[in-house]
Amino acid sequence: MGKVSAGNAHKMGLAALTLVTASNMMGSGVFMLPTNLAGVGYISLWGWLFTIIGVIALALVFAKTSLITPRAGGIVAYASDAFGPFIGFQTTVCYWISAWIGNVALLVAGVGYLSYFFPQLHNPVYGCITAIVILWAFILLGSFGAKTAGRAQSFTASCMLVVVLGVGVVGWFWFDPHLFTEVYNGTGRSDGAAIVSAASIALWGFLGVESAVVSTGQVEQPERTVPRATVYGLLIASVCYVGSCTVIMGLVPHGELVNSAAPFADAARYMFGDLAGNIASALSIIACFGSISGWLILQAEGPRAGAKQGLFPHIFAKTNRNDVPMKGLIISGVLMSLVLMLTASPNLAKQFEVVILMSVFASLLPYMYAIIALPIIMVSRRLNRGRSFMFYCVLTLIGMIYCIFALLGSGTDSIFWGTVMMMVTIPLFSFVAAGRNKKGEEILYLEK
Repeated sequence: MGKVSAGNAHKMGLAALTLVTASNMMGSGVFMLPTNLAGVGYISLWGWLFTIIGVIALALVFAKTSLITPRAGGIVAYASDAFGPFIGFQTTVCYWISAWIGNVALLVAGVGYLSYFFPQLHNPVYGCITAIVILWAFILLGSFGAKTAGRAQSFTASCMLVVVLGVGVVGWFWFDPHLFTEVYNGTGRSDGAAIVSAASIALWGFLGVESAVVSTGQVEQPERTVPRATVYGLLIASVCYVGSCTVIMGLVPHGELVNSAAPFADAARYMFGDLAGNIASALSIIACFGSISGWLILQAEGPRAGAKQGLFPHIFAKTNRNDVPMKGLIISGVLMSLVLMLTASPNLAKQFEVVILMSVFASLLPYMYAIIALPIIMVSRRLNRGRSFMFYCVLTLIGMIYCIFALLGSGTDSIFWGTVMMMVTIPLFSFVAAGRNKKGEEILYLEK
């Protein structure tokens, strides 16, 4: 990385990175998932089970890869190492898209909770303007470096844990089994299709499990810090998800929950009254918007690594004095603003679901490339002997099976546009390769 001496002053430690990883996962899903999964029914518990097993496999594979071959750019770099420049380019594009679309979903969820206090935000115009203003405020915060963003997110993650654990633990005293079992399968499709759909939606809740790996370039002692933060962050998120989402489905009537723009606030209101709902909504707003800081790091680091390899325009690798690729963040911010305007809807829960399925598909391709990269890298480094190699091969297989099921559950529209996105990377890569060839440059792997 450039500017090593200046950058070290702005890097994150284990505690901050763990909270960023957990917050990226929960902030990207926990606040609206109860609403989306309520539409599937309580059969979605099976989707949770498959998702947690699959994500544990992904997390362990990512952590192992980061130990063997630490890279700035994380899973984006691993794909390039294992499969070459084109796959590295395709992975970079898809991961970058999934990261900034994920931030769009955070903004939509945050505005949904704000609408608890300001009902006029249900108006698509007002909601869109509010989200865009908040977005650019966080881009300004991100310009001060990863350490500043990590500190801010440590505070907002604490607010999130108060809400999520508060509802997930205390809510059991109000849990009504009859409400929870009111709808088993609300999709109108077969049970198998409903489970696959739930698994795909639930995956959204764990997008960000690779946060620590991708943020390697912004971390102190990445060889030790990244694997531990990945596992710790996943454990925190899993406990919070299972408890809170189950409780809410047994607290809020199904008909109300499927249309709720602030499910945690509604759950608190059912337990303790309107004041509790207001407090829960306020803390959720802080936590939800606070997760944007961590996702800004992700959406900057992937393209930055790609730009260093010559896979992305050089502008994405240029950093400010705080070692932040600010111009890349501004480009992403413009694209996010466009998506907010194009997906604006009076039904914030529906807008959230559309956006998360777009992001899920865009992230699945980088995930699949990155997990397959591990056994290839282990073989190339002659680490393919013994039980450890077989163990990680099994984890790779489990992760691949899960990704395929989640892909199928993302819906035909998501698959169609995702396929178009993949096909577009072919001519784009041709232009990149031709441009560098004309300048007498080569597309390089990241430094070993």
